[in-house]
Amino acid sequence: MEYIFKEYKGNYEDYKFPYLVYLQASDDDNINEIYKKGFLATRIKKNYYYLARNLRIDLKDFSLNSENRRVLKKTEGLELENKKLEDFEFDYRISKLASDFFKKKFGKLTISPQKLKWIFEGEFFTNVLVYKLNGEEIGYCITMETDELLHYAYPFYKPDFISSNIGMGMMIKGIEQAKEDKKKYVYLGTVYSPESLYKTQFRGIEWFNENTWDKDIEKLKAKIKEES
Repeated sequence: MEYIFKEYKGNYEDYKFPYLVYLQASDDDNINEIYKKGFLATRIKKNYYYLARNLRIDLKDFSLNSENRRVLKKTEGLELENKKLEDFEFDYRISKLASDFFKKKFGKLTISPQKLKWIFEGEFFTNVLVYKLNGEEIGYCITMETDELLHYAYPFYKPDFISSNIGMGMMIKGIEQAKEDKKKYVYLGTVYSPESLYKTQFRGIEWFNENTWDKDIEKLKAKIKEES
């Protein structure tokens, strides 16, 4: 395990000199422990992690709340199948669906077709959640899974559903599946903007506050408001 510190643009007037912290793991390092330290897997290269303010759900404290149930009712008919990436056939159809989704949702292609193909080849990420609505495949989420955790990393789905509850329905289904599989945690990615706070609407949620995992979500919301 090797820590890598990279300098980032600072603000001299405010005496702010930030650094990016990465971790280059070996194949023998314990992935569960890396995530517990606040690191998330990157799509840069194999075994390369970055330290960030991120969210996870402690599944022993998770149960559906009224908002989760409302979303599930709105997405009735949505089904999930968890597949190993090594058993999944990636093709042009899926690449185009992803490209269309990212362009429509974010206004740009946030993952190149080449990088998406690399992720689906399973060199580092492990699984893909395949979502069907009334029998038709409409979405996917690439994940990192171990015996203890599921990192819900790269979801995408048919652009026609962007204005619906499908995205949140997919996430809830993934969390429920992880709990059924006896995982301890679900990691939901970074949380820096007001727009990312939708990820906090779960029981058992906690955030990495630079040093440890914190269950005070109001503190997180105040921090984001101050930064915005």
